[in-house]
Amino acid sequence: MFPRPLLTLLAVVLVLPAAQAEEDNEKEVRHAIDHVTVYRQGAQIKRTATSVIPNGTATLVFPDLPTSIDPSEVRITGTGDFTILSVTHRYHTDTLSGAESQAKRERLQKERNDLHHLMQQEQHWYSILDKEEQLLASHAQYSVKDSGVDLARLMEATKFMRARRIELLQERQAIDKRIGDMQAELTTLDLAMGALPPLRTETHLELLIHTEAQAQTSGAISFGYWMQQAGWDPAYNARVESVANPLKLESIALVHQQTGEAWERVDLSVSTGTPNRNRSKPHLTPWFLHANHQGQRGAAASTAAAANNWLKAQAYNPAVRQVRGQLYDAQGQPLIGATVSVSGGRSVVTDINGFYMIDVPSNARNISYQSMGMVAENINVSNAVMNVALAPAMEMLDEVSVARYVDGIPEEDVERGSLFGSRRERAAERAAQAFDYASVSVQSTPTQTRFDIAAKYSIASDGVVQSVRIKDMEIPAEFLYEATPKLDAQAYLMAHIMDWEELDLISGRLRIYFEDDFVGESSLVLNLASDTLSLSLGPDPSIQVRRKLEAHNNKTNVISGKRELEREWEITVDNRKRQPIRIVIDDQLPLSNDEDVEVKADALGGGKLDKDTGRVEWDITVKPGQRENIRLKYSVQAPRDVPIRLDS
Repeated sequence: MFPRPLLTLLAVVLVLPAAQAEEDNEKEVRHAIDHVTVYRQGAQIKRTATSVIPNGTATLVFPDLPTSIDPSEVRITGTGDFTILSVTHRYHTDTLSGAESQAKRERLQKERNDLHHLMQQEQHWYSILDKEEQLLASHAQYSVKDSGVDLARLMEATKFMRARRIELLQERQAIDKRIGDMQAELTTLDLAMGALPPLRTETHLELLIHTEAQAQTSGAISFGYWMQQAGWDPAYNARVESVANPLKLESIALVHQQTGEAWERVDLSVSTGTPNRNRSKPHLTPWFLHANHQGQRGAAASTAAAANNWLKAQAYNPAVRQVRGQLYDAQGQPLIGATVSVSGGRSVVTDINGFYMIDVPSNARNISYQSMGMVAENINVSNAVMNVALAPAMEMLDEVSVARYVDGIPEEDVERGSLFGSRRERAAERAAQAFDYASVSVQSTPTQTRFDIAAKYSIASDGVVQSVRIKDMEIPAEFLYEATPKLDAQAYLMAHIMDWEELDLISGRLRIYFEDDFVGESSLVLNLASDTLSLSLGPDPSIQVRRKLEAHNNKTNVISGKRELEREWEITVDNRKRQPIRIVIDDQLPLSNDEDVEVKADALGGGKLDKDTGRVEWDITVKPGQRENIRLKYSVQAPRDVPIRLDS
């Protein structure tokens, strides 16, 4: 039996070669990103590598991976005559700069610590001298009578104390000088340390793949992981050469990433899975008469508050950098021209459908919603889509609008520009897109659509959006104009698309071009589409639609005792174009939710009435340079004690 010290030594001898062997059997493998699938939020990264697999057991080291990767979620596959035994990981820190000055910094720090220690010793000795001084002072008051000694001895003692106090003073002065010199030296050391370049390090994740092979062989290894700091947003370019040609729709992915690793010439796919300046035509909603307006307003306030409760309960989300949505009142009517602003940033106004889209700066935490006659709301930035309801203010103001016309066209339309006018942006837009697009294959599943792009893309990890073309489509469309003069005096060119479900579309931004002119932006909102997808291509100022109140009569029926309220409206359509136009105009009658209140359609001017919604629609053709007139007349009968408001 060996003595215990010898056993310990043997154990060390036996362990060390094994550890050394394991370290020597590590093999670093070069790897690169092969494919990236970008989801609406997040991305799946795939890396590949080929390597010689040593005979026996070995450890393949895959260095320089982002630390944001969750090692437990990495999926690894291999091909070749070898076996993957296990996968582990470790973190490695590299010195980027300042390594050459680290030893000097440590030396200077040691000198500083030594000086500080010496200063403490000098200060301690100083306190000892102070106590001696205090002791001498306490004995200096004794007289010959008090001390019981003769005068000669007292004089000798006094001489001693005087000499000793002079020595103490000199010693303290010497200490003060030494401490001062040390403080100056400390300052010099601090300046020298401050002048040294800082030590900069970077930590990376290393994957350790443990393998076993019966003989040395070649093999390929792939591994994939999820990164949250990436995503894409859909966008479209709608191009109309003329109303006689198909609509050209370019589908684009706006890709961004801040994963910490650059995507250099990778195969790219975008998937619809995973989790403004909108110029769309407005849509009428049913218009109900309410007997008690004040009660209606109170109920509306409660309804609006309930609609916003969920949003207000959400916490601030710093990852949200753009918010879109709709602003509406408690009855679901869109709020047009409302102001949406972010704290410390820009403001936008809602379009005629109540839609908005606003970029959120990194320092903005709240969005403010304001509209005339409504209670303002201030809500945390929590989601990419925020639909907000505003309650009516307790006091209502009468609104008077004054419109100025230039050559028969509203001044705001002159400033906005014609749909078929200036070509200031055409050259730049065409130059930016003058390249050949790569082909794209589409893979569809019940839950997502994936677009595989046959081109290599490089996308930096800086958060800058890069446009990636997905596909081009020529789509047969029916073009016509539509107008809702009760809400907006403009006529909108619409493109109606059948069988749009087969086009693999998702909701997103829409940039509109007509005859190579950029005319504005809208939104492709698919959740509002039915069997027909309608795209609003913007207003055309050369078509004017006006709505004027022609008759306003209130009287009382002597026989029934009921009040009769009559309204007659004239709608005019002026076509200043050189070709005929087909235009669909819609208006509405009020709906009654009180059996004692009756609404009658007296004259519809050839329009079609939907009794369930109160919507009246006219589908007419207007010749070039001509005007068409439409008359809409309706009346409401109600008991005299029931208040009725017909303001619009």
